Amino acid sequence: MRLNLSAAALIGLAHSVVAAGSPKPWEISYLTTFSPPGRPGSSLYSVINITIADPNDSTVSPTNCIGKWTYDTVPYNITNACSEVPGGKWTFEMLESNSTSASPTTDFKLRFELDKQHSQFVGTASFAVGDNLSGLCSAGGICAFELKEEDTPFPVYQVRV
Repeated sequence: MRLNLSAAALIGLAHSVVAAGSPKPWEISYLTTFSPPGRPGSSLYSVINITIADPNDSTVSPTNCIGKWTYDTVPYNITNACSEVPGGKWTFEMLESNSTSASPTTDFKLRFELDKQHSQFVGTASFAVGDNLSGLCSAGGICAFELKEEDTPFPVYQVRV
């Protein structure tokens, strides 16, 4: 009888470990994109601003990530460093979406990487106007989009690599 209880206890413990081993997804609390009108004298840079956090580890502070590019450059597949924070090092890349309307400000993917305690984690998420982004372009040609409030915080599911 004692062996059966021990086996049951071990099975219960194994289920608890598996459930506890599934990390919570990273959380994007802020995401905006901006593109200039392209007129003489205006800014040349399009910009993306992101704030991301790891809810699984209180020693890794939320970080701010910023990417800038000009109209004639492609921002895809370039590793960008995020702000330095205690406990880990964040980077991100913009990736082209698979849709026919791919755009670095309105329809794109983001790939995040977190290095901490000799471990590396990677997560990717997709963003598109009408899905999880909203915004508009003014009559003057300035365009700004942001993560929809109802999608905040936005989950980014990560894996250890």
